[in-house]
Amino acid sequence: MHGPVLTLIAASAVLVSGESDWLPGQVNTRICQWQQLRAAVLRDTVYLDGGNLWWQPGFADGSVREPRNDNNRLGLIYTLNFSTPFDTSQNISAILGTLSTGGGDTNNRAPNYEDGALLFNDHQFFLYGGLLQRTASAADPPGDSVLCYEKYQYGPPRTFVEGFINKPLGEDVTRYVAYGGAASAPSENMAWYFAGLRSATAGPIYTRAGATNRTAAAHVSNYLIELDMTEQRRETFTNHSLPADILGRANPELVWVPVGKRGILVALGGVVYPDFVTITGDSSNPEANKAESPEFIQTIDIYDVDSRTWYRQNTTGGPGQLTRGCAVVARAEDSSSFNIYYYGGYDGLNQKTQPFSDDVWVLSLPSFTWVKLTTGSSAEGRAGHKCVMPYPDQMLVIGGYPQLVGAVPSCLRETIRVFNLSTGQWLDRYDPAVWAPYVVPSAVIDKIGGSGTGGATAMTPSPSWDSSELAGIFAAQYPMTKITTYYPYVSASPTNNTNPTVPTTDVSESSGVPAYLPPVLGTVLGLVFLTMVGVLIMLYRRRKILRGTTSEAGTEDTTGRRIAAWLRGQTSETKAPTVTTGYDTQYSPLTQTPDLESNVDPARSIAEMMNTEIQPPAELADTSRPPPPAELHSAPATSPAMSQATSATNNHPLFYHAGNDYFSTSPTPPHLQPPPIPQDESPVYYRPDSDALPRAPLHTAGASSIATSPATPTTAGVSPGGSAAAAAPAATQRVLSGVSNLSERDRTHLRQISDTTVSSVTTGLGVGPNGQRVSTGPMAGLEESEPTVSGEQTVLLAQQAGARTWVAPGQGQGQGQGLTTPAGPATRRSVFSEDIDGGGSGSGSGSHVGDERGG
Repeated sequence: MHGPVLTLIAASAVLVSGESDWLPGQVNTRICQWQQLRAAVLRDTVYLDGGNLWWQPGFADGSVREPRNDNNRLGLIYTLNFSTPFDTSQNISAILGTLSTGGGDTNNRAPNYEDGALLFNDHQFFLYGGLLQRTASAADPPGDSVLCYEKYQYGPPRTFVEGFINKPLGEDVTRYVAYGGAASAPSENMAWYFAGLRSATAGPIYTRAGATNRTAAAHVSNYLIELDMTEQRRETFTNHSLPADILGRANPELVWVPVGKRGILVALGGVVYPDFVTITGDSSNPEANKAESPEFIQTIDIYDVDSRTWYRQNTTGGPGQLTRGCAVVARAEDSSSFNIYYYGGYDGLNQKTQPFSDDVWVLSLPSFTWVKLTTGSSAEGRAGHKCVMPYPDQMLVIGGYPQLVGAVPSCLRETIRVFNLSTGQWLDRYDPAVWAPYVVPSAVIDKIGGSGTGGATAMTPSPSWDSSELAGIFAAQYPMTKITTYYPYVSASPTNNTNPTVPTTDVSESSGVPAYLPPVLGTVLGLVFLTMVGVLIMLYRRRKILRGTTSEAGTEDTTGRRIAAWLRGQTSETKAPTVTTGYDTQYSPLTQTPDLESNVDPARSIAEMMNTEIQPPAELADTSRPPPPAELHSAPATSPAMSQATSATNNHPLFYHAGNDYFSTSPTPPHLQPPPIPQDESPVYYRPDSDALPRAPLHTAGASSIATSPATPTTAGVSPGGSAAAAAPAATQRVLSGVSNLSERDRTHLRQISDTTVSSVTTGLGVGPNGQRVSTGPMAGLEESEPTVSGEQTVLLAQQAGARTWVAPGQGQGQGQGLTTPAGPATRRSVFSEDIDGGGSGSGSGSHVGDERGG
């Protein structure tokens, strides 16, 4: 199983105070030397890890002290972005960024490794191999897993978090190896670790200071470790044994060259019986060293990635034996030559007596010709460094150490050096804005022919290929489109390359809490606090919006809210009697059922509806009985029953009577009277405050009229044998209902009011001509009939303002009054539950009268 993903703790910083233990009065620090570090290039950044890093402290008076080595107690990986310009003479520690592994001397997750390698593609790198400093403070990390840093995601989509993760090595693979050669091929998602040294037991290995005979890395490893990174999180390590003629060695250079189907590996240099593995600093077998090691330069070992086959090829010229140098590959524009640059190193016999190399050599393929490009000075020579290529024509030499002279380590004059691969010259500055395509150096052209852009004429080794199969591999072109480039880089702004004063930190006297922990915790807690504040603000705003939610733009539900408020302000008293009127009949109030769950607020006035200055609605009638028609304005009541109904309504605590109109208890502007209505037009679609709705032609159901009979206060029906009312006079006066003046949009909107206020339509059942039950609500096939009155009569709709009368066409005798409904619940009800009285028996005109409310 994969280990848990670790959170990235530290990011890049301008000032790198990587030295953990500062001295009193110290104001700056610089990298003195960096032995056997590891390097990986992910796109535009080089990552520098491990090694034996020595810092030189500086003081305010300009003096410096002896270099100090803290064994990377903070557990940092250093970074250099290729967008950063710098001078080679400056303090490079000022431009390096840092990446915390979460290890160091605080735990065994990622202790500092000397030597080993970073195996990488364009997205991630693995920390493989290397020597540990033996300590009793923490146990060693397991030998069958390594740490991986995932910077970018690739492969199938998944949840991705940048950071470190532990990954298993698989069978027959351990991390207990050092002093080998490493190469990575991002275009193939492959990496390799070649040869090196192991312990006698193939178990844990330590640096010379803490190693024993059983734990010293002094035995040759005859293996090639292969890492396949084709699929992220499913990487595999494989251990391949080397053939008998491919000898293991210490600190060779291994490079990947884009030749053949998947490229080839080329091993350069390395030695046997090196001096750096002994306590004395001398080779344990110098004769064997000098006899076997030069062959690693003269005869090159080559590994074909596609066929997994090793080959050997003789070279022409070349230096003597070399180890601990660095190498990069530059390709001619036409791929006619591949030039391997090898810089620095030494012979591996004695670091104290032999000067280190400052020469640059080029091995040109496929001619396998060595060319000495530059001759340096021993004062600038170094070993144990790394080389990377930010551009096709430039090489950066990072770290390393000079020849060991005396007991005190010497410091490098330049921590990073810049070399132009095309001109063969050292530069004193790196500028990401200055670069050019690679050109084959003239010294190399003199050996292989052609020009700076290619066209080499020496295409075979001299005197010949040692293997015809190897010749066939070189004849195959590698698909260069598989190689992704990330240059050019945008030049960053100039950096202040001086180290400001940094507070002294004595780790040895600290409480044991890592230095990065307090700022990290402060940042995390601050983010948590800001997140909580943001959530609270959003919840408050949501609650505020829900309290004041309005309808879609232009259709604000003002009327609905006002009617709901009006309903909540009604009293629980017995409702005013419901009365109707005909031409010559009298009506008396019907028995009412008290409201349920009414909250009385006598001082509350009726909310004005939409500021249309329309007459306020009267109290809504009992929803369980047939809704009575609304009062028609300007029609004086003549019968005693009508007077009684009017008096009952006017005595309601929320109303007072003034003339023939009803007003709220608050001052009301003068009532807007509608204009005269032509005889052939219907008043129900006219609205006095808007000319947007035209008047529609009047449509009636023949000559039908409302037929009623006299009623008493206790009897709702008519006496048996009663006759139907006479037909209305031909010339009738149309009276406009104030509530019916609502526009169609308003009526539709009021019908949609929540059931917590009142049902918009109540459908009941009446008695038909043959005694069957029929609907008294609005139905298909019903035709709208205008209520008509004579000059001396009116229909009072005191409780159901805005009612409209629907008359069913046809004639006949019915056993009941058309304005009543039988007992039973309505199909839709409001929260005001009331009983429904049954209808009486009598004689009617056979017309079926229903009701549709305007609200």
